[in-house]
Amino acid sequence: MKKYLLFCFTVGALLILTDTATAQIVAGSQVYAFPTDSIQRGYYNRPYERYEAEPGWCTTDGTFLAADDNQTTLQSEASHQQALQLIAHNSFVSWITNHAGDGLTIRFSLPDNSEGTGTTGYIAVFAGSEQVATVQLNSYWAWQYCSRTYPTNSPSNGPVVRMKYDEVHLQLSRTVNSGEVLKIVKTDNNATPYTIDFVELEPVPQPVTFESLTGNKVQFNGEKDLADFVAENQGKTIYLPAGTWNTAKRIYINADNTQLVGAGMWYTTIYFTASSYASDTYDKRGIECHANNCRVEGVYMNTVNNQRYMNENDSKQVGKGFMGKWGTNSVIRNCWVEHFECGGWIADYGSRKGCHNLLVEHCRFRNNYADGINCSMDTHDNLIQYCSFRNNGDDDMATWSTGYMATNITFAYCTAENNWRASSLGFFGGERHHAHHLYIVDGLESGVRVNSDFNGPGFGTSGRMSIHDITIEHCGCLSGTKGVSGDFWGTRQGALNIGSTGCYAIYNVDFSNIDIVDSRGIAMFIRAQGTNYLQDLTLHNIHVNNASHGIMFSGAKGKISYCNLSFSNCGTDIYGLSKSLDWAEDCGTGVEQLSSVPKPLHGFYRNGNIYFRLGTSVFDVLGRRCTF
Repeated sequence: MKKYLLFCFTVGALLILTDTATAQIVAGSQVYAFPTDSIQRGYYNRPYERYEAEPGWCTTDGTFLAADDNQTTLQSEASHQQALQLIAHNSFVSWITNHAGDGLTIRFSLPDNSEGTGTTGYIAVFAGSEQVATVQLNSYWAWQYCSRTYPTNSPSNGPVVRMKYDEVHLQLSRTVNSGEVLKIVKTDNNATPYTIDFVELEPVPQPVTFESLTGNKVQFNGEKDLADFVAENQGKTIYLPAGTWNTAKRIYINADNTQLVGAGMWYTTIYFTASSYASDTYDKRGIECHANNCRVEGVYMNTVNNQRYMNENDSKQVGKGFMGKWGTNSVIRNCWVEHFECGGWIADYGSRKGCHNLLVEHCRFRNNYADGINCSMDTHDNLIQYCSFRNNGDDDMATWSTGYMATNITFAYCTAENNWRASSLGFFGGERHHAHHLYIVDGLESGVRVNSDFNGPGFGTSGRMSIHDITIEHCGCLSGTKGVSGDFWGTRQGALNIGSTGCYAIYNVDFSNIDIVDSRGIAMFIRAQGTNYLQDLTLHNIHVNNASHGIMFSGAKGKISYCNLSFSNCGTDIYGLSKSLDWAEDCGTGVEQLSSVPKPLHGFYRNGNIYFRLGTSVFDVLGRRCTF
C-alpha cells in the first residue's frame, strides 16, 4: 500500500503537504505545491514550477491584495484571489527557488488606458545579485469589457470587466540555480501599481535542430511570408528555426504528411500581424489543416489581435490558433497559443470525412478570448492530454456536436485555471466522451458543465460518457449585479452544472470520484426545463467541501442514481429535490472501475484553511496514522 508522508516546513505560516512519490521540495524553497499533483489530477508532470505572490509564499516590500471575489477587484481574477502590487520605485518580490530554471513566465496586471490599447512598464529580473533580464509588461492584450453578449477591448463597453491579467515569458540570460533567490524589481519611477499574481520557472530544453529531422525536409529562411512558404512545401517536413517569424496570412495545410516543426516553444515564434479591425484582414491568422497525418510541434503562436470578434459580430470570427478538420492521425504537440479568438477549434464543416484520432499534448492554451480548445462538428476519437489552460474567455476544454455528432473525445491530465467566462470543461452533446484526472481551479463561472443550451443533434444513446477523477476548486458564482457577481448576465452558476435546459435531453453520463472544494455558492446545480429530461445519470463518490448548497435542483426531472455522496461545511447538503426526479441510491457494480487511482491524501489550502477529504488516512514523519 502506498503511504503518504506529511512533511511540515515553514513558509510564512502555512503547512505544506507533499507526496514523497512525486514531490522533491528543496528545504527552505518557496515553491507552490499544487494540491492534486500527488494523485495525478491535472498537468502534474508539467515542466514548470509555480511561485505565488501571496503572503507566506514570497519575500517582498510590496502591497498584498487580500482575497476577494468581488469581480470589480484585480484579485478576483488572481490565483487564490490574492496578488501583490509593486508601486514604489525599486519595490520588489522574491522567492527562494526549488529546482533550477532559465525559462520564466510572469502573470501580471497593468492598468488599461482610455482607448483600450493598454499601458506598459518595465521590471528587472535578478538571480541572486545578478540581473538576468529586463522585461516589458504590456496590458495591450488584457482587459475585456462587455455590456451585451460578447466582450471587446473598448472600456466604454462595460459594465462586465474581465481578463484583467496577461502573461509574458522569456528565457533568462542564465539559469537561476536551485536554492537561489529569484527577484523581480519595479524599475520605473511612477505611481502605477504593477500587479504580480505569480511566476513560473522551468528549464528551457535544448532547441530542436534541422539536422535532427528526417525524411523529405526543408528549412524556412525568412525570405518570404511564412504562409506562402508552407503553401509551396506541402507534404514535407518544414523546419522553423529559432526567431520570430511574422505572417500577415492564415497558414493552410492541405497535403497529407505535412509537418511544421519549430526549434521549440521557447525559441520559435509565429506572429500573426493582420489587423482584426479591418474587414479584409480580420481573420488572417492561425493554422488551418485539412489533411491526414500532419503535425505541428515546437512553436509559440501569438497575434496582434486583442478581441474575440470584429465589432462584436460572431460571424466575424478573428481566427483560431488551430482550426480545420486535421484528417486522421494528426498531432499538435509542445505548442503555446495566446491571444487568438480560440486556442483551437477542430471541426469538419464540409467534407464529412471528419477528424479522427487527433492527439494534442503538452500544449499551453492561455490568454485567449474564447475557448481553449473545442472539438466540434464531426470529430472523433481525439485525445487532449497533459495541457495547461489559463485565463481563457470561454470553455477551456469542450466538445460541441453541431451539425454532426462528435464522439469519443477525451480530456485527460490537464490543468485549467482562471477561466473568466463559461467553464473549464464543457460537454454539449455527442456521445462516449471522457474527461478524467483534471484539476480545475479559480474559474469565475462554472468549473464543469454538461448542458443542452446549444443547437445540434444532442446527446447520443450509443455508449456512456464518463467524467471522473476531477478536482473542482473555487468555481461557480453567486447571482447579483453583473460585473460584480454572477456570470455575464449576473446569474448564478454551480461549480458543476448539469442542465437539460435548452435544446435536448441529456443521456447516459457517469460522474465519479469528483472533489468539489470551496465553491462560490452552489457546488452542483442540476436543472431541467420543458420536456427535456435527465436520462440515466449517475453520481458516485462525489465529495463536497464548503459550499452554500452541496446540490441544488431546479426543475430537474428524469432519473439520477447516486452512491457515496459526502458533504461538509455546506449550508444545505441537498436542496430543491422534487418528485419529478427519480433520485435513488444505487451502489451496485459498474462505476468504481472508472477510477485508476486509489483514494490518497487530498488536501487543499485556501485562505488560511486546509481541507481534507473526510475519512482519509495520512501518516506523519514518525509513521503515525492520522485520520481526517
